[in-house]
Amino acid sequence: MNLVSLITGQVQTKQDLFSNEGKIMDSLMSSGYRLHEADAALTLMQTLSQNEEDRFPGKGTTARSDGMRTMNTEERSRFTIEAFGFITKLSYLGIISEEQREGLLDKALSLHSGRIDLSHMKSLLALDLFADEQEYESILDTALNNKGTVWN
Repeated sequence: MNLVSLITGQVQTKQDLFSNEGKIMDSLMSSGYRLHEADAALTLMQTLSQNEEDRFPGKGTTARSDGMRTMNTEERSRFTIEAFGFITKLSYLGIISEEQREGLLDKALSLHSGRIDLSHMKSLLALDLFADEQEYESILDTALNNKGTVWN
Protein backbone atom coordinates (compact mmCIF):
# COMPACT_ATOMS: atom_id res chain seq x y z
CA MET A 1 0.00 0.00 0.00
CA ASN A 2 2.95 2.34 0.54
CA LEU A 3 3.90 1.89 -3.11
CA VAL A 4 0.35 2.73 -4.16
CA SER A 5 0.55 5.88 -2.03
CA LEU A 6 3.86 6.91 -3.59
CA ILE A 7 2.59 6.34 -7.12
CA THR A 8 -0.68 8.16 -6.39
CA GLY A 9 1.31 11.15 -5.15
CA GLN A 10 3.24 11.36 -8.44
CA VAL A 11 0.34 11.38 -10.89
CA GLN A 12 -2.30 13.99 -11.58
CA THR A 13 -4.34 12.19 -14.23
CA LYS A 14 -5.04 8.60 -15.19
CA GLN A 15 -2.90 9.03 -18.31
CA ASP A 16 0.11 9.87 -16.11
CA LEU A 17 0.08 6.24 -14.94
CA PHE A 18 1.04 5.27 -18.48
CA SER A 19 2.91 8.25 -19.93
CA ASN A 20 5.16 8.83 -16.87
CA GLU A 21 5.87 5.15 -16.24
CA GLY A 22 9.66 5.55 -16.52
CA LYS A 23 9.73 8.56 -14.21
CA ILE A 24 7.54 6.78 -11.66
CA MET A 25 9.74 3.67 -11.76
CA ASP A 26 12.91 5.77 -11.33
CA SER A 27 11.39 7.51 -8.33
CA LEU A 28 10.34 4.23 -6.72
CA MET A 29 13.75 2.67 -7.34
CA SER A 30 15.51 5.68 -5.82
CA SER A 31 13.21 5.36 -2.79
CA GLY A 32 14.70 1.93 -2.13
CA TYR A 33 12.10 -0.38 -3.66
CA ARG A 34 13.18 -3.32 -5.77
CA LEU A 35 12.39 -3.45 -9.46
CA HIS A 36 9.87 -6.29 -9.13
CA GLU A 37 8.05 -4.51 -6.27
CA ALA A 38 7.80 -1.22 -8.14
CA ASP A 39 6.78 -2.96 -11.35
CA ALA A 40 4.09 -5.00 -9.61
CA ALA A 41 2.59 -1.94 -7.90
CA LEU A 42 2.55 0.16 -11.07
CA THR A 43 1.15 -2.70 -13.14
CA LEU A 44 -1.59 -3.27 -10.55
CA MET A 45 -2.61 0.39 -10.64
CA GLN A 46 -2.59 0.47 -14.44
CA THR A 47 -4.66 -2.71 -14.60
CA LEU A 48 -7.19 -1.46 -12.05
CA SER A 49 -7.45 1.82 -13.92
CA GLN A 50 -8.10 0.04 -17.23
CA ASN A 51 -10.55 -2.41 -15.64
CA GLU A 52 -12.54 0.47 -14.17
CA GLU A 53 -12.81 1.97 -17.65
CA ASP A 54 -13.96 -1.36 -19.10
CA ARG A 55 -16.90 -1.59 -16.67
CA PHE A 56 -18.71 1.25 -18.38
CA PRO A 57 -20.31 1.19 -21.82
CA GLY A 58 -18.62 3.07 -24.63
CA LYS A 59 -15.14 3.11 -26.09
CA GLY A 60 -13.12 3.67 -22.93
CA THR A 61 -14.61 7.02 -22.06
CA THR A 62 -16.64 7.53 -18.95
CA ALA A 63 -18.88 10.41 -18.13
CA ARG A 64 -17.35 12.29 -15.22
CA SER A 65 -19.30 14.81 -13.26
CA ASP A 66 -17.94 18.33 -13.22
CA GLY A 67 -17.94 18.36 -9.44
CA MET A 68 -15.59 16.83 -6.93
CA ARG A 69 -16.50 14.80 -3.85
CA THR A 70 -16.07 16.81 -0.67
CA MET A 71 -16.40 15.88 2.97
CA ASN A 72 -19.62 16.33 4.89
CA THR A 73 -19.61 17.63 8.47
CA GLU A 74 -19.11 14.21 10.09
CA GLU A 75 -16.34 13.27 7.65
CA ARG A 76 -14.51 16.56 8.30
CA SER A 77 -14.43 15.80 12.00
CA ARG A 78 -13.33 12.17 11.53
CA PHE A 79 -11.02 11.88 8.50
CA THR A 80 -7.58 13.39 8.18
CA ILE A 81 -7.06 15.30 4.94
CA GLU A 82 -4.47 12.72 3.86
CA ALA A 83 -6.84 9.77 4.38
CA PHE A 84 -9.76 11.36 2.56
CA GLY A 85 -7.53 12.75 -0.19
CA PHE A 86 -5.91 9.35 -0.81
CA ILE A 87 -9.24 7.58 -1.39
CA THR A 88 -10.63 10.48 -3.43
CA LYS A 89 -7.57 10.57 -5.69
CA LEU A 90 -7.70 6.80 -6.26
CA SER A 91 -11.30 7.23 -7.38
CA TYR A 92 -10.40 10.18 -9.61
CA LEU A 93 -7.61 8.15 -11.25
CA GLY A 94 -10.02 5.28 -11.88
CA ILE A 95 -8.17 2.86 -9.58
CA ILE A 96 -11.36 2.36 -7.58
CA SER A 97 -14.93 3.13 -8.58
CA GLU A 98 -17.01 5.87 -7.00
CA GLU A 99 -19.10 3.13 -5.37
CA GLN A 100 -15.96 1.54 -3.89
CA ARG A 101 -14.86 4.95 -2.61
CA GLU A 102 -18.18 5.52 -0.85
CA GLY A 103 -18.15 1.98 0.56
CA LEU A 104 -14.62 2.45 1.93
CA LEU A 105 -15.56 5.79 3.51
CA ASP A 106 -18.69 4.28 5.10
CA LYS A 107 -16.76 1.26 6.42
CA ALA A 108 -14.08 3.51 7.88
CA LEU A 109 -16.71 5.57 9.70
CA SER A 110 -18.38 2.47 11.12
CA LEU A 111 -15.17 0.62 12.06
CA HIS A 112 -13.17 3.42 13.69
CA SER A 113 -14.54 5.43 16.58
CA GLY A 114 -11.86 8.12 16.59
CA ARG A 115 -9.88 10.02 14.00
CA ILE A 116 -9.39 8.09 10.75
CA ASP A 117 -5.91 8.47 9.30
CA LEU A 118 -4.13 7.33 6.16
CA SER A 119 -3.05 3.99 7.67
CA HIS A 120 -6.68 3.09 8.40
CA MET A 121 -7.69 3.82 4.81
CA LYS A 122 -4.73 1.86 3.42
CA SER A 123 -5.75 -1.16 5.50
CA LEU A 124 -9.35 -0.99 4.31
CA LEU A 125 -8.22 -0.54 0.72
CA ALA A 126 -5.90 -3.55 0.98
CA LEU A 127 -8.78 -5.66 2.27
CA ASP A 128 -11.05 -4.38 -0.49
CA LEU A 129 -8.54 -5.10 -3.26
CA PHE A 130 -6.91 -8.32 -2.09
CA ALA A 131 -9.24 -10.29 0.21
CA ASP A 132 -11.81 -12.63 -1.26
CA GLU A 133 -15.48 -11.89 -0.46
CA GLN A 134 -15.90 -14.39 2.40
CA GLU A 135 -12.62 -13.46 4.04
CA TYR A 136 -13.44 -9.75 3.69
CA GLU A 137 -16.90 -10.11 5.27
CA SER A 138 -15.47 -12.24 8.09
CA ILE A 139 -12.80 -9.65 8.92
CA LEU A 140 -15.29 -6.77 8.83
CA ASP A 141 -17.82 -8.68 10.99
CA THR A 142 -15.10 -9.43 13.54
CA ALA A 143 -13.96 -5.81 13.57
CA LEU A 144 -17.51 -4.49 13.99
CA ASN A 145 -18.30 -6.96 16.79
CA ASN A 146 -15.09 -6.06 18.64
CA LYS A 147 -15.43 -2.32 18.09
CA GLY A 148 -15.85 -1.52 21.79
CA THR A 149 -13.45 -4.17 23.04
CA VAL A 150 -10.33 -3.01 24.81
CA TRP A 151 -7.31 -5.23 24.19
CA ASN A 152 -4.49 -5.42 26.73
